[in-house]
Amino acid sequence: MDEMSTVFQASGEPTGRVVVGSTTLFMEYEMGELVRECRYRYPRVEISPKVMAAREIEEAVASGKVDIGLNLVESADEGSSGNPGITRQRLFPIPFVPVGNRPDTPPATTTSGGAPIECVLAVDPHCVAHNILLRHLKATHGIDPPIMEAGSARSALGLARAGLGIAMVPQSAVGDDLAEHGLAVLDGLPRAQVYVQALWGGGDTWLSSAVSAFLDLLRHARGTTARQALTPAFQVS
Repeated sequence: MDEMSTVFQASGEPTGRVVVGSTTLFMEYEMGELVRECRYRYPRVEISPKVMAAREIEEAVASGKVDIGLNLVESADEGSSGNPGITRQRLFPIPFVPVGNRPDTPPATTTSGGAPIECVLAVDPHCVAHNILLRHLKATHGIDPPIMEAGSARSALGLARAGLGIAMVPQSAVGDDLAEHGLAVLDGLPRAQVYVQALWGGGDTWLSSAVSAFLDLLRHARGTTARQALTPAFQVS
């Protein structure tokens, strides 16, 4: 039906519905601004966001459950060896920072030798930023900390404030008043710059005008952190 609509639709304003699948983290901090921009530029395009786990996005695109999938990757090449029927494009970066309770607050758990072991608060256990933190803890400290699924970045920050662990969250989620809320960006742990990747079925030949319009908007998006002109985090290999 989308292909027929594209063929018979008169040239002009993009029209139609676009189902966009992405993770809770992306929906919390990036999707709202994208939908608002789309409504301004393409008032006849309807965006229908669909929250899903990171590992579900590619399958949802391949099966047609969503028109566009948006996930997070560490590099431009990540995910390129997957389903050959899916087109991928790297978009804007999102810096992540490790957040926990203030250093003057005792850690939630310790080893028998007194070294701190932090529970890792995961919004999505398959998020690449979360895995960067786990790899660092394993390589640097030789530990595999317990993982608690928080469900959202706001929940993760609340659990971190209670001293229950550390979380990798988008830098845009961290305000200037972090210390007033009993939190801090933790030194000695990796910051990470990951990238938004768009996935859609096939190439650009038979895309509906609505999907094409939203993809064009994504290609020109800068991300919340860039719009706020915050200092970017460095990339961790």
